[in-house]
Amino acid sequence: MTDQNSQFFAILTAIGKAKQANADALGIPWTFAQMGVGDANDTDPIPNEQQTHLINERRRAPLNQLSVDPANPNIIVAEQVIPENIGGWWIREVGLYDADGDLVAVANCAPSFKPLLTQGSGRTQVVRMNLIVSNTANVELKIDPSIVLATRTYVDSKIREELYKLDSKQSVRVATTGNIALTGLQVVDGVTLLAGDRVLVKNQTAAKDNGIYLAAGSSWQRAPDADSSAEVTSAMILSVEQGATLADTRWQLVTDGAIALGTTSLSFQNITQGFATINSPAFLGSPTAPTAPLNNSSQLLANTAFVQRALGNHSGVGGLDVSTVLTADAFGKSFIINTANPVNITLPKASTGFSGGTITLVNVSTGTATIILQGTDYVAGIAANQLVLKTLDTITLSTGAGITWYAENGSIPDSLSTAMKRQASPLDQTAGALMPVGAFGTGRGILSTEVDMNNYLIPGNYLTPLAGLLNIPPGWSSSVRYSLVVEGYMSNNYLVQRITGGLSSGQMPILAVRVMQNAGEWSPWQFGSTNEHAPFRGTQVFKTAGVFTWTVPVGVKKAWVTVIGGGGGGGRAGVSGAGSGGGGGGGLAQELVDLSGVTSVTVTVGAGGAGATVDAGVGETGATSSFGTYLSATGGAGGFGNASSGYANGPGSGGLGTGGDFNTSLGVGQPSYGPYGGSGGGPGSRSTQGSVAGNTGVGPGGGGSGAAFGYNGGAGAAGNVIIQW
Repeated sequence: MTDQNSQFFAILTAIGKAKQANADALGIPWTFAQMGVGDANDTDPIPNEQQTHLINERRRAPLNQLSVDPANPNIIVAEQVIPENIGGWWIREVGLYDADGDLVAVANCAPSFKPLLTQGSGRTQVVRMNLIVSNTANVELKIDPSIVLATRTYVDSKIREELYKLDSKQSVRVATTGNIALTGLQVVDGVTLLAGDRVLVKNQTAAKDNGIYLAAGSSWQRAPDADSSAEVTSAMILSVEQGATLADTRWQLVTDGAIALGTTSLSFQNITQGFATINSPAFLGSPTAPTAPLNNSSQLLANTAFVQRALGNHSGVGGLDVSTVLTADAFGKSFIINTANPVNITLPKASTGFSGGTITLVNVSTGTATIILQGTDYVAGIAANQLVLKTLDTITLSTGAGITWYAENGSIPDSLSTAMKRQASPLDQTAGALMPVGAFGTGRGILSTEVDMNNYLIPGNYLTPLAGLLNIPPGWSSSVRYSLVVEGYMSNNYLVQRITGGLSSGQMPILAVRVMQNAGEWSPWQFGSTNEHAPFRGTQVFKTAGVFTWTVPVGVKKAWVTVIGGGGGGGRAGVSGAGSGGGGGGGLAQELVDLSGVTSVTVTVGAGGAGATVDAGVGETGATSSFGTYLSATGGAGGFGNASSGYANGPGSGGLGTGGDFNTSLGVGQPSYGPYGGSGGGPGSRSTQGSVAGNTGVGPGGGGSGAAFGYNGGAGAAGNVIIQW
């Protein structure tokens, strides 16, 4: 039990120690990859270096963060984030796995329950392991940011790290004007410093000490955004807020090349007045100018309206939800078609526009939009009456101000171009030919009208008709839809058909497959198993004594058959005060029977042997059960009751299975014990205790128990024939 005396720690496992030693000796990288957590089966675990796995691991996932502790270079910090939708268990044990999948470190921790969101108390939980190693240089600090979550601390640190690398730095309060001692709160450029003030130090005698510092009562430290070489680079810029001489100035680091902070001399230049003055007039407010004519190439001033049209940006966006005839003011605009009903969009005459004028159309709804041209206008390269925009189709049309339109951009031009090659069938191998989505059931299934499965020869995805289906898998309904996938190389050979049923709500999926091994000849359907019936699709049990005919289901080629013979009857004692022997259990045989070409099989279930009904009598032998001529099992022998006074009565022997891959017996009965009758052979049998009749055999093929003097022996149980396919 965890209490104030509990100790929590992390250690390297024996494997981890060996790998670290190997990494230190050879100088090869050693990568930690994943962290596992477990509940230790609700115990208080103590880490053991011989561990190779957690006691009861609950989750293993890639590390979210792996770093060296900034306060101790010999400590590796590994961290994993568990999302709110994972949990429902305690965390008592933590393991660290390397890239080879070996447990290299293990730790215990104070128990923490990780709830699920569905429990009403979901939370994201961070699990962190601090591990002491002898040499962190050989540990490769590597995580995959594409598959893990990041903690807020990690994200904040990364943001700060990247911001600190920017050349544009946070302003400083003051800047130095000469060499100073980098310690204590002093007056710089007429300003009395406070603890934490940012100071640009730029005039040190040892120029390597220049940089951005934080003022302090003791020794100054470099500012966190300028305390590493990666954060102090050439062209770094900052502003000065106050000072008698340097207030409101800007400074730039002009030291070129690679910089090693604390070693490289740093030089700063005042760039406040370092730019060329503007010789042209400075515009204030929102000045305007006349818009030059379209396509003008003179030195007239270009305002935003002219630039917008010149760059092809839309001058406006309009919405269309009914059939519309566009006018000349549509040039330069984009129109969003949003209606579930079919509409006609008539373009303005090309001659009413200007050379290079464009109109863009986007269909964002389910209704089709047919593009209509006026007069003799036509679209170059696209046949008449072929411009139809379906859902999410786009097109940009431009004109030369004559009668010709050009389809420049969008999803429509390529698919409708008269020069575009299209596949006539999936077997068409014309170079460069394209196949539209949904053609021949490729990329989108076809709702088919073909009822005969033998006629599906073109590779693709199909949904069959609802009724009248032919050549479907045996036993399947011909009045439901199935998903049919045709795969392969040719239309008359090397084909595969996969059919799936159970597409309606509440039905279980059913699967079947067949192949075309020879031209035009399909193999029989082979059925796939699902977890609903695996490994068998059907079972039939014959358990009443008699002779029956079993009809082989259509398509069944093999069946697993179990045959059990009838149990033997129990004996009846011949002397007072004595019991009698139990009947033997029936034989048992099992085999996977090949039923190729077989339509029916005769099934015989052997009856159980009757118990002895006369004093000193022997129970009857159980009858033989069989499955055709394939396999059979004899019945168990009857128990004895004819022993002399003072002697035990013997049991009946067990039957035998023959013809199966597995042949055995349910077992011999038990001898009498004093006045008690012996139990019958087979599982679940019971002895007879007291002056009562023997017990009937229990279960298929069980022997009856023996009886005392003056009482009948128990009858054996009938055998069974069990067929599974």
